[in-house]
Amino acid sequence: MGNRGPGAYDPVRITNSTPYNAFGKVEYASIFCSDDNYSVQRDETWVASSRGVCLVTKITATVKTPSGNVEAEPYTSSGTSFSRFAIIQVGVNKFQVTRIVSAKKRR
Repeated sequence: MGNRGPGAYDPVRITNSTPYNAFGKVEYASIFCSDDNYSVQRDETWVASSRGVCLVTKITATVKTPSGNVEAEPYTSSGTSFSRFAIIQVGVNKFQVTRIVSAKKRR
């Protein structure tokens, strides 16, 4: 999948399942890994250009709603190799970044 070298992790993918555009940052565990800033349209998926052996520690998201920008509850970890995440709406003007644990294909 994607740009993987030997021993490298899959690039981070963030699916925006909200009806609004969003932007944020993917933070990695090592000072040798560059954090990724991203922007993703509604119902689209952003994919990092590369990742190497960097573990994800935090993913933030700011959702651009008609009533202003709303900070989503971030995804945090001590360091994960998982690569698939989503921005979801959990209430009125309430959003969170979560890990995708199942990848059922839509028809």
